[in-house]
Amino acid sequence: MNPPTPACVLISLTPDIPGWAAATLLLAGVAVHTIGELWHAAAGFEVSFALAPERATGQYLGVFGLGAGLAEAAGPALIIFLCITWGCPGWYVMGVLFALTGLAAPLAVRWAGRHRPTEQPRFEGEQARSPATA
Repeated sequence: MNPPTPACVLISLTPDIPGWAAATLLLAGVAVHTIGELWHAAAGFEVSFALAPERATGQYLGVFGLGAGLAEAAGPALIIFLCITWGCPGWYVMGVLFALTGLAAPLAVRWAGRHRPTEQPRFEGEQARSPATA
């Protein structure tokens, strides 16, 4: 199970308990979630560089950054809708979403690794490289 899922469970347990216990659970949830964020950042950098063809790294990183930007744009609205509006059940739904994406990511990376093009892409107007100049 990826760390953000248990973090959501810990945070969801904080209503209607004494303040010291809620603070302890929140701190534990933040610590567990931070571990998940660090794993995600390291894996994201590795995947974004490893899957990009050598000559198209910039384009691949641009698309990768676009996905991160979309997540940053949609994330607050999703959290408000699920966690603020729904309360405890919303935190559980958020945890399930984290778990599902955490399970799908390795499958997507394996698929992308198997379906990589065998030759480097050429840019418009670029001449094919001969083995002598490669």
